[in-house]
Amino acid sequence: MPAIETALWLALRARVETLVLTPALPIAWPNESFSPPLTGYLRVNWIPNLNRRLFLRGSDPHQRLSLLQIDVFAKLNRPVGEALEVAGKVAAHFPADLSMGAHGVMARVTKAPDVAQPLREDTHLMVPVTISIEAIH
Repeated sequence: MPAIETALWLALRARVETLVLTPALPIAWPNESFSPPLTGYLRVNWIPNLNRRLFLRGSDPHQRLSLLQIDVFAKLNRPVGEALEVAGKVAAHFPADLSMGAHGVMARVTKAPDVAQPLREDTHLMVPVTISIEAIH
């Protein structure tokens, strides 16, 4: 049985892998080789945030809060609505109360994802999408 953190990551990654976009965008995963295309891509990061003790015994389940960050990188000098549309589709793929699991560990989306302001970078327009995650384990 993998560690809780590994199981949570596997559950989140499996959900991201089911995202279907047209046109399809390659995904930059943490610590995996990736060459960003100028046409656009997604970048995924999981940010474990806070563990809360809910019960008296330390061996009882803890609430584990985290953020799944999916950044949409769109081609520069295109209408901003195109990047926002992709970000909206990413957000819609993670509706509130969506459950995801792996190896007996379940994670849940706690609220509608946050689509942030588009940010112009050197090579792309980036739109951050932040998904709030909770696991009780």
